[in-house]
Amino acid sequence: MASKDNSVKSIDDLNIDNKHESESQSEAESQNSSQSSDEDENHIDITLREDIPEQLRPQVDRLKALRARLAESSQNNKRDIYKEHQRQNENPGEQRRQERKRREALILKAKEEHLGEDYERSRFWDYSIEQVENYEEKKRKREANRERGFTDYTQVNQRKYERDVAKLKPDLIAYQRGKAESSTGPVLAIGEPHKPDSRNVDKLVKSIEDQQKRRATLHKPSVEKEGEDVSYINQRNARFNRKMNRAYDKYTKEIRDNFERGTAL
Repeated sequence: MASKDNSVKSIDDLNIDNKHESESQSEAESQNSSQSSDEDENHIDITLREDIPEQLRPQVDRLKALRARLAESSQNNKRDIYKEHQRQNENPGEQRRQERKRREALILKAKEEHLGEDYERSRFWDYSIEQVENYEEKKRKREANRERGFTDYTQVNQRKYERDVAKLKPDLIAYQRGKAESSTGPVLAIGEPHKPDSRNVDKLVKSIEDQQKRRATLHKPSVEKEGEDVSYINQRNARFNRKMNRAYDKYTKEIRDNFERGTAL
């Protein structure tokens, strides 16, 4: 019976690889107990070893199955978390609108194909060439003005300057007229200072005032009501706190009053 027991190794015994003959049995057992049950002393996965006795094969197979189930469960949890995050960030109204447009497009395409007409060509029958060109031009400008992500403040200021200048539409007719007058006028007119049109000056002043208003709105300091208990760090957090108070104030009012009086347990 003893020889049979000695021939059967446990999983912990597999964690000990070729011990030196001079080590005592107690040292070997203490070292074995401190190691992981899934790896040997050389940090080799037990399930990857080939010298496992047949008696321990079922236990190793069960360990592999448990690991596979754990990995599958982890992947499923991550996928569910991602789907929930996507669902919370979606706009139901926009989804319904896009779905309605998609169904209408499919119905129209099926109708055109049934009549033997080209669906792609029929899409543009309701638009003139000028409208299509204007749309393509606006699309090109949107792509050019789109934020490419933060790189440095120099490029941010450069893009802002270009957008502000693009909003100041120049009067090309007046420019060409002034250019023609200066080129055909007397030589002494070259040294005369240029006086801009009052409308252009007003347009520039209005643009600067609009920029200042936007800047003041972005950096507007938060104003708390007198006597209000400030328990938030920003306006978004304040709105969240107000929602929580509407739902739980009736349960927590007595507790907060006790804390303020100092009678809370």
